[in-house]
This record gives sequence, C-alpha cells and structure tokens, in this order.
Amino acid sequence: MNDLLRVAAGTILTGFDGTTLEPQLRGLFSRVPFAGFVLFARNTPDLAACRALTDELCEIAWRPILAIDAEGGRVARFASGAEILPPAMALGAAQSVSLARAAGEAMGFDLARAGLTVDFAPVLDLALDRANTVIGTRSFGAGPQQVAELASAFASGLRAYGITPVFKHFPGHGATHGDSHLELPFVDASRETLAARDFAPFAAVADVADAMMTAHVVVRAIDATRPATLSPLLLEGVLREEIGFRGVCFTDCMQMQAVAAGPGTVPAVVAAIAAGADCALVSHDPYLAAEAADELVRAVERGDLARERLEVAYARTSRLRRLRDVQPLDGHAPHPGIGRRIAARALTVVAGVAHADPTASIVVSFEAATEEGAQGRHERHTSLRSQAPVLEELLVPLDPGDADVDRMLGALHASRRRAIVLARRAHVYPAQARAIGRILELQPDALVISLREPFDIPLLRAARHLLAAYGDDAASIGGIADVIFGDGGAPGVLPVALDG
Repeated sequence: MNDLLRVAAGTILTGFDGTTLEPQLRGLFSRVPFAGFVLFARNTPDLAACRALTDELCEIAWRPILAIDAEGGRVARFASGAEILPPAMALGAAQSVSLARAAGEAMGFDLARAGLTVDFAPVLDLALDRANTVIGTRSFGAGPQQVAELASAFASGLRAYGITPVFKHFPGHGATHGDSHLELPFVDASRETLAARDFAPFAAVADVADAMMTAHVVVRAIDATRPATLSPLLLEGVLREEIGFRGVCFTDCMQMQAVAAGPGTVPAVVAAIAAGADCALVSHDPYLAAEAADELVRAVERGDLARERLEVAYARTSRLRRLRDVQPLDGHAPHPGIGRRIAARALTVVAGVAHADPTASIVVSFEAATEEGAQGRHERHTSLRSQAPVLEELLVPLDPGDADVDRMLGALHASRRRAIVLARRAHVYPAQARAIGRILELQPDALVISLREPFDIPLLRAARHLLAAYGDDAASIGGIADVIFGDGGAPGVLPVALDG
C-alpha cells in the first residue's frame, strides 16, 4: 500500500449503515486503513448488536478508533439495554459534580460493554441563545465555570471505564441561531466576550483533554469567512496557541450542510486538515470518506497540503488507536437507575407546588410528528401515563391549529380532571404558548411543566404551578413522576438566564 495513503486514511473516521458489514463494505475497510469508525443509532439497536459489530470491525482493522456520540437525553444511540440518562442540562439544574461523574460512569460502562473506545461527549457549548435548539438541553447551562466543572466530572466517569471523552464543539455553538447540520451559523461577539464566555470552558479543560471536536460555525471577530473547522486562525491560533490544547482535534461531520453545501465534503476535509484538525469525520458515506483520503494524497502531491502537517495529524490521531477495555455484556452496572435520580433532582419549581394527584389528573402533552431532522417520521415521546396508568391523556400537535385547540379544550372540560400540561418549546411555537394560555384560563390551577429548554418559562408565568424538567426522555419522565406523584420535592436550580 502507498504509505502516503495509509497516513491520509489514518486521519479520517467514517460511518456506514447497518448492523453488519456487507462484503463490499468489508472489502473497502480492508483496503482503506481508516483511523476508525463512528456509529449511530442505525448501527446500534441494542448493546449486544453493537458489541458484535465492533468485534467485527476489530477483525478487519488494526486497533480502530470505535466512536459514538452518546450524551444522554435526545442524543442517545441505544434503543435498549443501556442506562437512560437525561440531558446534560438536567445535571446543570441538579448542580452536582458527583452526579455528573456517576452519569459518566454509567455511560462509560455501557459504551465499554458495547466495545467502543471514544465518546463524542461531553458538550461544552453554553446555552446562550434562546432560539438555539441544535444545542439546547445538550448544554449543561450558561455559566462557563459550572459547565466546565460538570463536563470534566462526566468525562472522568467515562475515563473510569476506558472511554476517551471528546469535548465539543469548539469554539462554541451555543450563541448561534442556526443549526450547522442545515446551514452555516455565525457567532457575533467581541474577542473579549468570546474569551470570557464561549472559549472559557475549553480553556478550563485543555490541560486534561485528550480530544476535542470543532464546530462548523463562523466566529466573525476572528475569521469572518471560514467556519472554525476550516480556520487556522481558530484551530492553530486560538485552540493550540492561546488555549494550549495538545490533544486530538476531531472535526464535526464533514457531510453537514454548513461545509458540504459550501466547499463540499472532500475539499473541506483537505482544508480542515490543513487548518489544524487531526481527524475528519465523514459520518454517512464510507466511499466518500475513501475519496477524501485519495484527495488528501493528491493535495500533498500537488503541494497544497504540507506532508508534515498530515503526518502530525496522523500521529496525534494514532494516539487513540489502542486495545479496548471491554466490559462483559452481563456486567453489573455501577449506578442502576441513576438517570431517573438525576432527573428527579433536576426538577425545578418556578412557581407553586410540584404535586399532582394522578387519579384526578389529565395530561395535556404537546408533541411533534417531525423533530430533530426526522422529516415525516412520527416520533412518539415517553408518556407520563406510563408512570401512572390511572392518568388520562390528551395529545396535541406541537404547533396546534385553532381546531386542535378547540378539541383539546372541549376534551379537557369534559374530563373534569386537573390538567398536567407538558410544554415543548413554547417559545419556538407561539401557537403552543397561546394554547397553554387558553388552558390556564379554563383551569388556573393547572400544573405546567416545561420540557426541553426552559426558555419558554417567561411565556408561562401565568401558571400558578410551573416546573422546569429539561427533558422528555424516559429518565426525565420517570423523574417527574417520582416528584409530582411523590413528596413534591423539586430542588433543581435553573441553569440558564431567562428573559422576562
């Protein structure tokens, strides 16, 4: 094999479809020595299937990096067999370093059972922009120091089970309106503000971080034209020289529209490595990843990319290629039920009392048929009724029309039960906020619970009883039930600043 191709491919991580390797794909991975592989829910229906797949990948490739981005909350990859964790923002509300470490240990244990070696977590982005839903509750909160402390504790839990954490997304994606999966977002702040705010969590962990991941965002105060992933001013100037990071710099997926719709995936891989990234992710198309490896070779041969830069990237990335610290599939979990306990600890009373009688309550749940990029696919959320079957339940569209609201109010009136309203991003969906206002006119004593980002709370202040829960995964719903149908103790603290 061409030695230059070996080095070039060793700076690329690729993903693929399926839970087993088809012969053609197996042949590709045998020919092209990628640094490793990144798995998603499409590869991991359960822990056992994931373990079988990672075992198979280790038979083909030499000590591959076996990565996943498992954060908890809505960024969870296993349909079954793993501890369900609430979003990072729940840990921010719980304000507990020990719980953050326990969450990391629970995650690390499951990932080690699945045969993985790297987790693209935790998130260091700050929850700053109320319109930002790509980060949202994936963030621990808005305070740089608290975010760094909780993320560091979570990372130490991952390391306890041999999983390398990857802090992300440098230089920060939390102050943007746009979603880099779909478009190129911009950060507008002074250099001084960036240093004290967005960059601060990354600087706080730089000395102990083995790896970080870039964001495809333009930071206008530093590089007005190039996203951070492609910017030597940010990757070399800020991340390496100012912050002092010496570990592996991964890119976010190079098939995301923020870069794919601009320079294109293959040219962007070359530009990212030239700018100072060490390992580029091509998460969906392994043949495109192979094309990128070939283009890296041609770029060196043309003189567009210094071979020394490519060799440095390869050497850094190779640090993460090691034997796995595999845990037995039937091993004893370190913290069974920790996700639900975190969610209960995180539940925050904004107004009134966190209590409801399930025998006399009806859940009004605002739900989406399409969210998180899953266009046209119905996504059914965990039901609060699953925790108390005596509850009645009304499902209302996330962005309801007038007829939806009228039907909901009629059914609510006919039920003669007190409403438990589950709000989902009412600050993004004005019709939902208006519908909740109508419910409160009918039932001023209704219990309103803000799920997901708590930025909708200022719109819900009319509620006498108002809670923030930060998630709608099974752990979060279980934690809500434990509190409101139990002793009503909700000690959480809002981890973000609210308008109004």
